[in-house]
Amino acid sequence: MNGWRSDTATLILRFACGLVFIPHGWSKVFGSGGVATFAQSLPSYGIPTVLGYVAAYSELVGGLLLIAGLLTRIAAALLAATMFVAAFVVQLPDALRDPDSAGKNKVFAAIRSIELPLSVLAAMLALVLLGGGRWSLDRWIRRRRPLAAPTAPPPQ
Repeated sequence: MNGWRSDTATLILRFACGLVFIPHGWSKVFGSGGVATFAQSLPSYGIPTVLGYVAAYSELVGGLLLIAGLLTRIAAALLAATMFVAAFVVQLPDALRDPDSAGKNKVFAAIRSIELPLSVLAAMLALVLLGGGRWSLDRWIRRRRPLAAPTAPPPQ
């Protein structure tokens, strides 16, 4: 694949996903009741409360980091984990127990319920593999850091 196209695609992916995560994280951290209210709702799904704090701040800070292209792989990995839990631990079991889908095709109901977190999970996994690309702070920092000077063998 052409390097310019790949870097442009990575920039678009980072920016779009960052814009998706920021309002979700913002509402969890600064919404009604704050992050504690969100975190306290998770034990009903078998998720420890502390992971609610991690998820909320990952979405807010991770979205900002994605847009900037800073610590892209780390942010994308945390967000991928968050989306995995959202899709398969929270939304999928809810969809399978939904009384409104009784007598309907459960497979389609399940897919429909996890389509957004599954799509974003795939995007985050792509960013884990690709990194931030040419137009990222990750690349800028890597280029500015001087390489270690080669060491000479000790005199004999």
